[in-house]
Amino acid sequence: MGTIWVRKAILQGINFALFVCAAVTLSGTVGLSAQFKIGGKEYAGILWGENDLLDPEFYEDGSLLRTDQDFILAAGRNWKGDPPGSKGSFEFDGQKIENSGLFNNEAVRILQTADSEKRKIAVRMLESGVRFDPSFFAFRYNLGRAYHLEKNYQKAVLQFEYASAEVPQYYRTYLHTGVLYELLNEPIQAVASYKKAVERNQFHTEALILLAEHYIKTDLKNRAKIYIQRALKIDENSPDAKLGLARLEILGGRDYYAYRIFRNTDLHDEQGNKRSYNKKFHFYFAETAGRIGDYVTAAKEYEELLKYPNDPFFTEFSLKIIERRRDLAKRFAEIKALDEESEKEQ
Repeated sequence: MGTIWVRKAILQGINFALFVCAAVTLSGTVGLSAQFKIGGKEYAGILWGENDLLDPEFYEDGSLLRTDQDFILAAGRNWKGDPPGSKGSFEFDGQKIENSGLFNNEAVRILQTADSEKRKIAVRMLESGVRFDPSFFAFRYNLGRAYHLEKNYQKAVLQFEYASAEVPQYYRTYLHTGVLYELLNEPIQAVASYKKAVERNQFHTEALILLAEHYIKTDLKNRAKIYIQRALKIDENSPDAKLGLARLEILGGRDYYAYRIFRNTDLHDEQGNKRSYNKKFHFYFAETAGRIGDYVTAAKEYEELLKYPNDPFFTEFSLKIIERRRDLAKRFAEIKALDEESEKEQ
C-alpha cells in the first residue's frame, strides 16, 4: 500500500509529534499538550493559522494532514514521506499490517473514490484499525466520516466523540458532531458541539456559520445574524461569512443581493490557494443564480458541488438530484442563449 501524496497548499496540517511529555500509542503517534509557543506566537494544541509554516525542527517523525475532502492522512516528518511504522502489527484479510499510517491512507484513498461498494471495504479496514489501536486519531476520525457517508449517524457520532477524547484540541471533529447531532434531532448537543469548535479555533469561521444556519432553521434570524457578524469580524472575506450574509438576503427575498455577494466572493487566499470553506456555498449560489435567470452560473456551481461527493452535504441531499438540477440549468442556459440569438436576428 502506498502513501497518498498531497500538496501542503491545500491542507491544514496537524502535527501529532510535537511534545516532550507525550504518551506513545501502538501506531507510533504521540499525545498533544494544550499550549506551546513558536516564533513568539502561542498556539492552542495542534492548531495554528491556516498559512503558518512551522520550521522542521519542531517536528519529530510523524505528522497528520487533512485532504480537501476532509479525511485525515498520516505522513512522516513535516507532512512528507511515509508515516513511521507501528509499535505492533495486526492482520486484515490475511495481510500483516505493520504500518497503521499507510493502512489508514489506503482506506482514505478508497473512500475518496466515492464508490459506495468500495466504501464498505474502507469501513472494514478502519474498523479493523480501530480494534488494533483505539487511540490512533486518524482511524477514529476517518471511520466517523465513513459512517456519516453511510448514514450510520449514531455510529459516526460515537467515533467522533472518541476522536475528540484523543485529540480534544482539533476543532473540525466538533463540526462533524454538531452536524450529526442535528441529523439525529438533538439540537442542544449540536449547538454545544459548534460552540466547542469556535472555542478551539479562532482562525476559521465555519463553526460560526453552522451556528447561524442552526438558528436560521429554528427561525431565530436575529441570533443567526449575531454569529454571521462575528464571522465577518474574524475574516470579512471568508466564503463562510459571505455565505451567511447571502443566506440572510435569500431569507429576506433579496435574491439579486445574495447573487452579488456570491459573485464577489473569492474562494482563494492571497497566495492563490483554495480556502477551506463549507461546500454549501456552491449549492446556494447555484440556486440563487437559477432564480434570477443566470443558468450558466447555476450549472457551473452545481458542477463544482459535484466535485465533492464525500461532503456531508450529500448525506442530506441526493447526488442524483444535484446532477438533475445541473442538467436542467444547462438546458435552460441553452434555451436562453437561443432566444437571445433569435431576438438579435429580428
